[in-house]
Amino acid sequence: MTLLLSRRFGPLFAAQFLGAFNDNLYKNALVLLVLFHGLGHVEASGVVVNLAAGVFILPFFVLSASAGEWADRADKACIARFTKTLEVAIVALGGAGLVTGSLPLAMVALALLGVHSALFGPVKYGVLPQHLHAEELLAGNAWIEAATFLAILLGTLLAGVLVNGTDAALQVTGVSLFAALAGRLAVQWMPAAPPSAPISKLSDIDWQPLRATRRVLRWARAEPVWPVLLAISWFWAFGATVLTQLPVLVRDHLHGDAGVVSVLLAVFSVGVGAGSLLVSALLRRRPDASVVPLAALAMALSAGLWLVVVHLVAGDFATAPDRVMLVQDWLLQPWTPAVLLSLAALAVAGGAYCVPLYTALQRLAPLDRRGQAVAANNIVNSAAMVMAAAIGAVALASGVGVVALLGAVAALNLPVALWARRLPLQAKPDQV
Repeated sequence: MTLLLSRRFGPLFAAQFLGAFNDNLYKNALVLLVLFHGLGHVEASGVVVNLAAGVFILPFFVLSASAGEWADRADKACIARFTKTLEVAIVALGGAGLVTGSLPLAMVALALLGVHSALFGPVKYGVLPQHLHAEELLAGNAWIEAATFLAILLGTLLAGVLVNGTDAALQVTGVSLFAALAGRLAVQWMPAAPPSAPISKLSDIDWQPLRATRRVLRWARAEPVWPVLLAISWFWAFGATVLTQLPVLVRDHLHGDAGVVSVLLAVFSVGVGAGSLLVSALLRRRPDASVVPLAALAMALSAGLWLVVVHLVAGDFATAPDRVMLVQDWLLQPWTPAVLLSLAALAVAGGAYCVPLYTALQRLAPLDRRGQAVAANNIVNSAAMVMAAAIGAVALASGVGVVALLGAVAALNLPVALWARRLPLQAKPDQV
């Protein structure tokens, strides 16, 4: 907790939390306004929903490499202030789109929020080794990871609450502007984080997307960080698969309403945050490599247990396949604690898995290329999530059930656990 109150970490923590909250509040509010309030008056609303997801993630492919180089060659605190100022302007633009009912303007703002996040990503992870002592790095990553998932949860849930109220567009805009302004105020207090080889002007950065991306990935593949970022990408692919299939699983197998989806989302997000903090406390700030394969094994076992419980619950409804329970009734069922606890165990294992990997990524990357290592990680993470979504869509379209799909993905944690035993998770002395 002392770390949160320090100037070396507190402003970054607040800015990251508020930025992730804002991204998810705006993105989910936009989707809900299109689906339930007719924003843009489009007939193919489902296409717009999927387009929104692609529009937000595309900047990570396009800009991450250049953003990583920028973070390595400029003061990260100055970049943070620039990106948070940009966020305020973007949210104001998006609010104008929501309030006036202009879907094109709202979508442009969503894409620009993706740009903001792509620019800020290398800063938030790249600055930690500069501002924190070596023994604080694991705890810092744990708090950042916990903040991210809690912000995703709060932003998602609040979007649903605001959209169901009166003057939804105005309320979403007001909350988003407040969060963006608070984030801008927070980064004003960040200490300087100058690079070892600064640039004189922005044109010194390679902003050609394809060339910069190829170069940073080619560099990363030749470095010890490559297997580490692949391991991180597995976490995001696995988590994205679980969360994407959650609504279908709730409807078809757990027989709950939308409120049940929110409850399970809350359990998963809080569980990842708790796992992130728990592993930091257990390791007492020492990046113990052995926890990663153990956490992957725990992910496989807990996911298998969760799916067994889900299968047993679905069997209870074999004679009433169309029954749907309200969340207050669902929570009172005798098997509900087993569903929630097994999902929580899966999420805690996921948090324990990813935090040591982020710490290893920062420790293994050369001092002058940490931003580019984070950028390469962001690119591969995004590709992994898109690939997981595509594989899931093809599998379900081919007749594979959602439980079978999740079971197959859960089982893949077993070879990941074996492979993770060989990861180079310790840094050389000159890299710490």
